[in-house]
Amino acid sequence: MLSYKHGFHSGNHADIIKHITLCLLLRSLNKKDKPYTLVDTHSGSGIYSLDGFMASKNQEYKTGISKIENNKILKNLVPEFYEVLDKCREGLSNSYPGSPFFEQHLTRQDDRLVFIDLHPNEYENLKNNFKKDKRITIQNTDGLKATNALLPPNPRRGLVLIDPAYEEKNEYIELVKTIKNALHKWPQGIFAIWYPVLGKMRDHSKNLTNDLRRLNAPLMQVELCIEEQEEVFGMCGSGMLILNYPYMLDTELEPVLDELYKALGKKGASARLKVINPQP
Repeated sequence: MLSYKHGFHSGNHADIIKHITLCLLLRSLNKKDKPYTLVDTHSGSGIYSLDGFMASKNQEYKTGISKIENNKILKNLVPEFYEVLDKCREGLSNSYPGSPFFEQHLTRQDDRLVFIDLHPNEYENLKNNFKKDKRITIQNTDGLKATNALLPPNPRRGLVLIDPAYEEKNEYIELVKTIKNALHKWPQGIFAIWYPVLGKMRDHSKNLTNDLRRLNAPLMQVELCIEEQEEVFGMCGSGMLILNYPYMLDTELEPVLDELYKALGKKGASARLKVINPQP
């Protein structure tokens, strides 16, 4: 479980759908002056060099950020994403921000942030990258277990971003258990869960979606597959399942998803935006 390092995948198509959705979620939270809590359960290092060994090995950023970094339509729809990207590259020219970097720069002075990562090297990098920000608490522990210990948070408004590696099948089961308990403790919290779409024989995305649907909380799904799903291997796409999704999020996501489909999609690509459980 500790073998996973996000640096190998930084800036890929999955990062793009995840981080643009995160930007829109934070935009919604920022509409009210009242402060909020943000918990990132699988934070990684927070900043990644695209020239480094890990990113250079498979060059996955060529499926994502390389294709949209100059996209004028997306710059107009989600300017926050590009503002944070530019800010990251002020310090490291050919780099890509992880979710903590987006969260640090799109939250306000009174908001509270908790960054968590279990991997010792990722934790050290995370700590070095964000230790100067007094709003941020950084933990070296299991993100799913830590989540329930942190809830309900103070301030009571907020968001939990859950982005596991899904290296083991039981991570899906543990995730659903965690969300069920978390909703009991914090029924008004927003939970944004990233998931991969893998080869048909290894894919658990439909089961995860159905398990979360049965929790009967408001639920929205956004998914982008950049190519056709294979039978066994490969990750053709990914998505976000958002419980207690903010009002109008689907309206803001729709044109973004259309443009990402055009910019990143290959033959056999697909995109999905669906309200699974509507708001009451």
